[in-house]
Formats: sequence, C-alpha cells, structure tokens
Amino acid sequence: MTDQPTPTPIKLAFVLDGRVQELLNTDSRLAAIFLSEPIVVNITDKPVKLQSSYNPESGEFTDPVFDQ
Repeated sequence: MTDQPTPTPIKLAFVLDGRVQELLNTDSRLAAIFLSEPIVVNITDKPVKLQSSYNPESGEFTDPVFDQ
C-alpha cells in the first residue's frame, strides 16, 4: 500500500446579494466546476444524463451521443 497525501479540501462561499449564504468544503474538481460560473438548472422532474447537451433558449436537454 502506498501512502498518498490527502488532498486539501477547497473551501467555497456562496454569496447572494453581497452576503455569504452557504459554505462548502469540496474537492478541487467540484470547486473548479462551481468557479467556472456554470448554468444551474433544476432537473427534478427531468431524466438528464451526464454529458447531455443543454439548450438554454428552449430549456431542453439532448442525450449524449457516443462514438461506437
């Protein structure tokens, strides 16, 4: 078994209207996603898959196409 250093968690603050509303400790991958200013969409009632395409004008998702 090799000893690998434990990654340092990234700490994020979610700020709305100039005030911190939520704090999150996460890994660097998820931190990078949050910090890239993503579009956040409520998909509660939608069957969305990873790598789907999103059309912000229609609000529709298209399933991903993978090369076979």
